[in-house]
Amino acid sequence: MLRNSQRGPTQTNVSDTVNSPDTSIGTFEQQLADIIGRPTALRPFVCSGSPLACRVFIVGLNPASPMKATFWDFWRPGIGYDKGAWMDAYLAERAERPLKPKRTRRPKISPSRAVIECLVEEIDPAMCLETNIYATATEEFRDLGTSLRDTRPFDYLLATVRPEIIIVHGKDAVAHMQNKASGATVLPVPHFSRGWSHERARELGREVRQKLGG
Repeated sequence: MLRNSQRGPTQTNVSDTVNSPDTSIGTFEQQLADIIGRPTALRPFVCSGSPLACRVFIVGLNPASPMKATFWDFWRPGIGYDKGAWMDAYLAERAERPLKPKRTRRPKISPSRAVIECLVEEIDPAMCLETNIYATATEEFRDLGTSLRDTRPFDYLLATVRPEIIIVHGKDAVAHMQNKASGATVLPVPHFSRGWSHERARELGREVRQKLGG
């Protein structure tokens, strides 16, 4: 959730921040900071390296795992996002989190995260940007208050990175994506939290790689 002690995101129109397809990583960093704030409680995306090099978006509704570590902890100026360091923090925090009532164990990673990792591995060497319509993390979407349902970080990413393919999972995210203008090929699929095997995820990854021409 947004912390009152932190500087919140500025009210900047996405159309005012996007420059050209040749946006530099430094310009991207500054424009993103203008939108989400620095520091920030938002998690606009996860990727390995420069988000500007990502040809594929993997889109959900909002992050489901709140973390103590923040987005900028894993940002490397001039390089991009350090997913390896983020994953280490994600695993450590998940292992330490108290279990919900009537639960006796927790898998190392969530079902959705497992599907995403299969996709990213299968789509490689093309790079994926893992993002959400809303950037605030809550364990349940119903906990995301109306004031936190801000799509500006996602809109900025969509307009600036300009992915070729967008995988969007979950009916709510799919419905929101229908209102987003994009020249990308959009692949709507069921939510990653249930009904997915690793092989099904890898089949989708192979389909994406084929569409990319690889």
